[in-house]
Amino acid sequence: MKRTQRNLFIIMAAMVAFYSIVTRLPWQAALAVAGAALVAFVAMGVWGRDFFIGRRLARRREWANAIERYQRFEQKLLKASWRRVTVVLYLSIYTFDGVAVARNDIAQAFMNAGDLDSAVAWLRSALQRDPQYPVPYVNLSVVAAMRRDETTARREMSKAVQLGYSPVGAQQILRRALEKANEKIGEGP
Repeated sequence: MKRTQRNLFIIMAAMVAFYSIVTRLPWQAALAVAGAALVAFVAMGVWGRDFFIGRRLARRREWANAIERYQRFEQKLLKASWRRVTVVLYLSIYTFDGVAVARNDIAQAFMNAGDLDSAVAWLRSALQRDPQYPVPYVNLSVVAAMRRDETTARREMSKAVQLGYSPVGAQQILRRALEKANEKIGEGP
């Protein structure tokens, strides 16, 4: 079983367990448990607001501001002794490590801003944190394609697929990245 499958199983099992417990309780107790879970989730959302603001800024293409917010979130995670609980903020089948997710998001913002060297450094940092996280390999592949290094791009994407990234999705991303790099060759300086 690949890690992505295991993580999906863990997420689904936790949801089923919560639902099973709440539906078996008397309605007053179920309401109290659901209310406590909601309050905890909202509190984590407020604590992790830098992550959500970073995502919103990235959608707006405000790369520098998004990077700043992601870095704040990463620092909060590194300081928090209870950071494992915050996994519900960035729930992913690829990793449960929020620091690795934040570092990958920082790298994506650098990629979009055109700073490929910084992007690679952040992607390598994410992989040091979680070497089994396939998404940074996808992004390393895209960076290699942007640099017109097809061999490295294919090698990095292959690592992502081996770690559980969708082969179809990987092929589509790689094809688009290589096509975009080739279009830029035709445009000239």
